Amino acid sequence: MGEEFAGEVVMKEKRLNKAHFVLVHGIGGGGWCWYKIRCLMENSNYRVTCIDLKGAGVDQTDPNTILSFEDYNKPLINFLSSLDDNEKVILVGHSAGGLSLTDAIYKFPNKISLAVFLAATMLKMGYVTDQDIKQGVPDLSDFGEFRDVYDMGFGLGQDLPPTTLIIKKGLQRKIVYQLSPQEVILLSHSIIIFDSKHGLYDHSGFDTGSHAFAAGANSSLDTCTI
Repeated sequence: MGEEFAGEVVMKEKRLNKAHFVLVHGIGGGGWCWYKIRCLMENSNYRVTCIDLKGAGVDQTDPNTILSFEDYNKPLINFLSSLDDNEKVILVGHSAGGLSLTDAIYKFPNKISLAVFLAATMLKMGYVTDQDIKQGVPDLSDFGEFRDVYDMGFGLGQDLPPTTLIIKKGLQRKIVYQLSPQEVILLSHSIIIFDSKHGLYDHSGFDTGSHAFAAGANSSLDTCTI
């Protein structure tokens, strides 16, 4: 019994000493976005966890029921809460995933050894001021007006700010996956569910405050290469 316990302790120490990366996707994505990177990292003996934020990836939550950023980011917060007190992780966020990292850094400073903002929104406290919006929202005017670029959902009603955003399917190749091979585009379209009733992709919930639409926007350098 003593030998078994000692063995468990040794295994736990080895697990805790191995670098653990937690990858957080951006707008319209999911944990699946990291599949190539995850394979390479795990083959190099790193621990990797790919988070599906609420209403994204394989999470089946209706995004129009996600009415706050806190709710949207809950999967990441719950995961960090479940870690042992002496376990630290390396957080990596892409695009709008930077908002999730900022939230987590303030809530779990002792569980995060490093935060990597990968072409990500990097604001001190998230979307607060008009200047924050200008800095955090990409200029996609070359592709048309806001409604021409994004499909929006209005979980709180049509007269209130949108609760969900996703770049229109016809523009994703040009804006989100411009450096990705065609097979990745097909993979993304097979995973992201199109809701014909609401005209939305059934993923990605965002903050419904005064700047709700901005909370789901990509960073100014939004390139996804997988």
